[in-house]
Amino acid sequence: MKTSVVLGLALLSLAACRKEEKIEPKAASAKSNAVATANQDTIPDKAAFRIELYKDSINHDETMIQFDHAAGLVYSPDRDGLYFPGFGQLSLATISNDNRDLAIYSLPYTQNMAVGLDVEAKSDGAYALKMSYQRQLPPNTQVWLKDLYLKDSTNMCSKNYNFSVVKADGNSFGSKRFKVIIKEVTGQQQTAVPN
Repeated sequence: MKTSVVLGLALLSLAACRKEEKIEPKAASAKSNAVATANQDTIPDKAAFRIELYKDSINHDETMIQFDHAAGLVYSPDRDGLYFPGFGQLSLATISNDNRDLAIYSLPYTQNMAVGLDVEAKSDGAYALKMSYQRQLPPNTQVWLKDLYLKDSTNMCSKNYNFSVVKADGNSFGSKRFKVIIKEVTGQQQTAVPN
């Protein structure tokens, strides 16, 4: 009788393993999707850059974009830093896909990805957006600033972008004027303006 109980338990274990094996191919396909995503994500994890909104040596603010192939596009309290506006004369934040203003935005890289910027200023005047820091960005990576208001683009890796804010014109500031476009380029694409 003990032998039949042991055999019965062994058969149950074997049946349980077979049920798990049937589930395994789904997990394998999820893994293959993750590998395919990782292959598109050619900028290394922890590569990052900061963009600074600058008026003068006293009035400036920064936001950071950091690459992480395991991150998502919506706000995550484990990976991202929410932006909390202070009492300064200006503010700059990146905008997540779920429309959250972020001081630090961690996200996976995809070619020609676009990240919105929220540029706020309390007074009219001349301002600049510039890349103030970069870490481990591959040499063929370009960061373009697209001004949707003036229909202009600048490669921020080589040049600052000067612009004006007119408080009476709501299109000259806010969350709908600027986007950052990140792309990897080869020879002839080096000077191409992103769409």
